[in-house]
Amino acid sequence: MSKLSVLTWAAAISLPVAGLWLLLSHPRLDVHYEHHPEHFWLVLAAAALAMALGIVLYRAARARHDLRLVLVSLMFQFAAGFLGLHALATPGVIIQMPNAGFVYAVPVGLTLGGFAALASAFEYGPVGAARMNRLIGLLSALPVTLLLGWAMLSLTGLPPFDAMPSATETSRSLVVVAYAGSLSYLGAAVVYARQFYRRRGLLLLSVLSAFLLLIEALLAVGYGRSWQASWWEWHALMVAAFALIAVSSHVQFRREGSSLGLFDSVTLNQTMATLERDYTRALTEMVEVLRQRAAVGVPVDEPLGAVGVELSKRFGLTERQLAVLEQNARLYRQLDQLFRSYMSPQVATALIANPAEADLGGRIAEVSVLMADLSGFTPFAERTDPALVVQMLNTYYGAIVPVILEEGGVVVQFVGDAVMAVFNAPTPQPDHALRASRTGLRLQQAVAHIAAGRPDWPRFRVGVNTGPALVGNIGAAQMRNYTAIGDTTNTAARLQGVAQPGDVVIGPLTRAQLGPLAFVQPLHAIPVKGRREPVNCFVLRGVR
Repeated sequence: MSKLSVLTWAAAISLPVAGLWLLLSHPRLDVHYEHHPEHFWLVLAAAALAMALGIVLYRAARARHDLRLVLVSLMFQFAAGFLGLHALATPGVIIQMPNAGFVYAVPVGLTLGGFAALASAFEYGPVGAARMNRLIGLLSALPVTLLLGWAMLSLTGLPPFDAMPSATETSRSLVVVAYAGSLSYLGAAVVYARQFYRRRGLLLLSVLSAFLLLIEALLAVGYGRSWQASWWEWHALMVAAFALIAVSSHVQFRREGSSLGLFDSVTLNQTMATLERDYTRALTEMVEVLRQRAAVGVPVDEPLGAVGVELSKRFGLTERQLAVLEQNARLYRQLDQLFRSYMSPQVATALIANPAEADLGGRIAEVSVLMADLSGFTPFAERTDPALVVQMLNTYYGAIVPVILEEGGVVVQFVGDAVMAVFNAPTPQPDHALRASRTGLRLQQAVAHIAAGRPDWPRFRVGVNTGPALVGNIGAAQMRNYTAIGDTTNTAARLQGVAQPGDVVIGPLTRAQLGPLAFVQPLHAIPVKGRREPVNCFVLRGVR
């Protein structure tokens, strides 16, 4: 909500309090208006609205297994029952003489509802909610039980129900009851306001507004004068409170196409977490359905049909939720395909499974690094049309990247005519040295096949080295790259530099891990920057 919207809402909510103060401080404005049938139907309408809301909320509570919705439903049921008694107290409509218990039923019912509202504001944990849910049967019977008890006591004529209602309906005990109910609604409103700040649901705002209107109604009950404007005000406030939620429910129903998820924004955090998990599972299944349909040639915009209906029943989705999830599934599918084309599938899969993997930082792990670049690329690029250079690179990469991916390698970067791949990260691969070495040989075979009819095209030199490296996301918050850095990577680049076009040169630890599987030809030891001793290297001729 914008600041203007908040101010407008606050002004609308506080206006009745200002009106009540004005009427009480200027008695001449508190005009007398006595019309018994209007009173009867107005209170009865408020009771009917409250009862309808209580039933709808109770059904939602049972569907979602949510304790908070049960307690909010009890609030409306308390209000509905005791308002019904108050309607009966209208003289000359059903009974001729007013009954004190029936007259004072409104503050009692609203205060009991305030206690239920305050109880609903607590965030029950799984254990507490489970214990309370076992008492749902008893809780559900509470409004009827207390209502019948109050009605029977009112009809006995025993003290304090033997006195005639005062002309102002104002007494110390009535004011105390009104304040107790008001404080209960105020405590609930504070919690629900914080909830609305996080969730921003229409029905959540309506319930919060209803709590505030009922606070004002209780104040008017305590201080209003019978059949005066201040007395009629609390009747109007109650109707407004219940009508507000009813209208919001209707708007939400038309928007969602179902009554199932109307009050989801009001539920406990654990219920919301369960719903979010269900939506995530439904989205995942929709994406998988779209992937399977795409594999057999079904257009991506083809409606899900029976599959969508089945998912909506299984996960309790409204029509609108299903439509939104279906739209998101298609968008997710498109983004996933685009996303995976910009990074290695292993990295993409790791990020989707655990988004925390995208955080900057890394870990030390033993990896095998493959470095490959084109020998003589610079003079070739200088004498060749740029479009043909790009065609040559794309042709080569189109052949060697699938080889790297098939062996489980992660392509971490392309730098012009060079490519770097890492094995054993982020997915563990115990045979990473063998995978990287085999990739180098297969890469050279693929390139040789392409270059057979193009003698002027340069050939790749490949270096493979095994050892510890820092693997992870390097860069900034705005852009990052998954890579491996350290001496192992530097040495792989040095090995690639001493390789002949078409050859694969491996380092000592790679050779040791290959063991008898490798056919190698020793090379002279090479100096590596940062090392005291030269590094032994080997030309890899083949692997078993």
